Amino acid sequence: MQKCRCCTEEPLSVFNQCSPRGYICVVLCFPCDDSRREDVVHHIQQSLVRLANNRPLFAGRLHTDNGRVYLRRSCAFDIPFEVIPTEAENEIDYEHLRRNEFPPATFTDTRYGIPGLVGTDCNPIPVSKVDVTFARGGLFLSVFLQHAITDGGSLSVFLEAFGNQTRNISDNLPSEQRLRISNPRLHCAASRKLSEMSPFNRLVKSCPEYAILPDYSGPTQPRMQTIGQPMADLKKIGKIFVFTTGRLEALRKLVRDMNHPDKLPTAYMSLAALAFAHITKARINTEPALTGIEPSQTAALWNSVNWRRRAFPGATDNYFGNAVLPAVTRVAREKVNAATYDDENLASLVPFIKDSIAEVDEEYVRRRMSMMSQAPDPRMVGVNYDPRSPEVLAFNTWRHFGADIEWNIPGVPVTKPDSIRRATGGFGLGTALILPAKKDSGKQELYVSLTVDAMEALCHDKRWMEWVDRIIG
Repeated sequence: MQKCRCCTEEPLSVFNQCSPRGYICVVLCFPCDDSRREDVVHHIQQSLVRLANNRPLFAGRLHTDNGRVYLRRSCAFDIPFEVIPTEAENEIDYEHLRRNEFPPATFTDTRYGIPGLVGTDCNPIPVSKVDVTFARGGLFLSVFLQHAITDGGSLSVFLEAFGNQTRNISDNLPSEQRLRISNPRLHCAASRKLSEMSPFNRLVKSCPEYAILPDYSGPTQPRMQTIGQPMADLKKIGKIFVFTTGRLEALRKLVRDMNHPDKLPTAYMSLAALAFAHITKARINTEPALTGIEPSQTAALWNSVNWRRRAFPGATDNYFGNAVLPAVTRVAREKVNAATYDDENLASLVPFIKDSIAEVDEEYVRRRMSMMSQAPDPRMVGVNYDPRSPEVLAFNTWRHFGADIEWNIPGVPVTKPDSIRRATGGFGLGTALILPAKKDSGKQELYVSLTVDAMEALCHDKRWMEWVDRIIG
């Protein structure tokens, strides 16, 4: 078959090659006039057509060849869109969900866990896809983006570009997946033979948060221990813990007064320290009996750090892709446990978090890009932890991603969604994510996924709950 003249193909850049290959999904919740549903569907369809024409990357297709990912663009490609059918008698009542603050279980379903780029040679799949589910008096706009080319920052770019198209206005947002870095070796992972493992082995040792996955289960997937109960067999649950701005300010002031710095610590670092201490305590007290995995003597908080403003000035100005690295805060387990009983010990965790995040500079990023570029196969790049380990917490924030973007959808009486929820095919383990919220919001929502037993222990932890305003889910 002759190749389309407007069709181009290129390998993903090194950070994208070595990023997870599943889909990220978020659901935007809007009230909606039920009589305008046809108008809604038509308007979203036309908005996506314009978005695909203006940004061919978003309508691209990804496929794998010998384990590496390639991006294909064509003027013939679109952004897949569908309306999820529901029987009238089975429709969810939007106002009921809104009063219950959109509990996470509503957005945990196998339909959100669509297959990604699996295997050595995977057929083309879309960079993005969108669907709509109607409720009585509302709609749920689901946006799926391939993680191989999207992180939280790029998710926000997509949502803003999409929202702009619903308003029929232009923008100049990032739209290319290649980094503007002069060193060509850092642009993409070159094809290497397995016999050329020495440089890769050496560089992985200099990046202790990474590991080699000899079973090709990556990229950027955990290196699982060979012992213990399989993840799939563990009963897990997710809940959202709501912290008011007032309580977070009190927490920040407590940390400042205990540590005596000149400035208030950030809300992120203060909340990360609080969550690290109490979630670790809940997990260690309950999970070893479930998983068969005992905690190590060092607890670890895995922070996800966006390095766009920390390295290679100007390189990411037009970059749509992954630019997040883990920065691991390692603290003696006894000290983390003490932080659940004593404010001084709690406050002492914050400088450890601050220092580990501060390590992410240009040299830090360059070393990890070099390691990834030397991988004989990107799927060998893994992260050096097991999520079943009870002393580990993966902490991330999407606080500023998407909630203030304006939309214009027929029948929708608001310009911003009532809520944005992360949607997944199932609950995770040992994760905490600050969900998107408007700038003027008086709260922050922390979405935590744990085993059922650990979650119960956390919800009954009085010192944790002193800071929590309420629980959703």
